[in-house]
Amino acid sequence: MLKLMQDVLVPLCSYLTHRQARSIGITFVDSSKLQVCQNLRILRHQVFEGVAKRGKRMMEWFYGFKLYLIIND
Repeated sequence: MLKLMQDVLVPLCSYLTHRQARSIGITFVDSSKLQVCQNLRILRHQVFEGVAKRGKRMMEWFYGFKLYLIIND
């Protein structure tokens, strides 16, 4: 997956820059967790070592990434 991310990063950034819309009103932001392992296995996890971080949702801690979604009118 890390190799694939390196190959796709530049085209994805280019596409998102091209599709970027001007914000003319209300913007809604939401986040979701992308948990890569259970909390008990954090110290043994090696796939995303140095990339993934501990995060907190409303009532729970997790180890992984946060995915943000921004929607405008």
